[in-house]
Amino acid sequence: MLFVDNTSMSRAQFPIFSIPLKRTDGFVTDKICFRDAKARTPHPGLTLKTDHHNDRRLLVWDKFLIKHEYKVSKQQGERFVDVTNDNNLIHRKGNIVPGAMTVSKIILPLEVLFPELEISSVNIKFTSSAYYDERTCSLFLWQFVSNDYIQIEVKTYQQDRAIATTIILGRLKTANKQVKEIDEDTVNKKCLARVRDYFETVGIRSDFYFQKGEYKDYTYPLAYIASLPSAEIVNQLSGQGGMINILRMDFGSYERIPITGDKGPEVKLARAKKRSTFNKIMTEIAEGLVTYYRGLAIVNPIAKFHNSKEPVLDAINKLISTDQQEKEYIAPT
Repeated sequence: MLFVDNTSMSRAQFPIFSIPLKRTDGFVTDKICFRDAKARTPHPGLTLKTDHHNDRRLLVWDKFLIKHEYKVSKQQGERFVDVTNDNNLIHRKGNIVPGAMTVSKIILPLEVLFPELEISSVNIKFTSSAYYDERTCSLFLWQFVSNDYIQIEVKTYQQDRAIATTIILGRLKTANKQVKEIDEDTVNKKCLARVRDYFETVGIRSDFYFQKGEYKDYTYPLAYIASLPSAEIVNQLSGQGGMINILRMDFGSYERIPITGDKGPEVKLARAKKRSTFNKIMTEIAEGLVTYYRGLAIVNPIAKFHNSKEPVLDAINKLISTDQQEKEYIAPT
């Protein structure tokens, strides 16, 4: 249940919103921890409450931190790129976690834990590659810009290496907002199965997203949407891509795409003026005749990897030297 303070009442009287702790059960192997820097003060940011159904909730009064720990196996990575149609060979023959999978692990926990959160924009800057089977940790710092507007800063690490820095902006749904329910008979079963496979690859139970209280939300998760441009950049720019340095997505309308179309979301790309140091690629996410979301990707050329000392080089150089046809698919993202 969501608590939004749209009156003159102070936060000292009513929490901003609440978090059902049972939603953490949706994470198969990941560890989720909530931290409150003011926990031992007279005015903590989080307090625990048990309701009349004996369900535990965290009441949110002020800014707080979430720690999310996980590992990605190579098998998971291979399944992920199959589901998202990413033809980049280094995720299968190399040891690099797909960048889109890191994006999913940043956005999707928010969509599962906080269904009341309407994400308006995501800005991710990658600073290093993530590797299979290494412990990964994301720290989510929640800050409340106003009574219902939120900024979440996310720092993602592997061991002592920074992988990505993310800024997520959003707001809380107002209590009187009408929900447009989707008739299950209209759902595209093939597309729904693909989305369920997507959840399985990232180790999260899909029903914890689809089940929203008394109804089922048959819409595409924004994390799934944000994972699609990376694969499309590889597929369309084969051999001319590189490593995504920045990914921005604007979800400003808050509308989610229903899983009812014939083909599912389509990614449209347009490359801005070509530069020698990077490529700026504009993206649009459409379903049928409707364009839902826009964004951009800053892609560093493949040459940037050759100056790196990261383990990916061995895999890339081996692939480049084997066959000219394979070379066309090498575009780390």
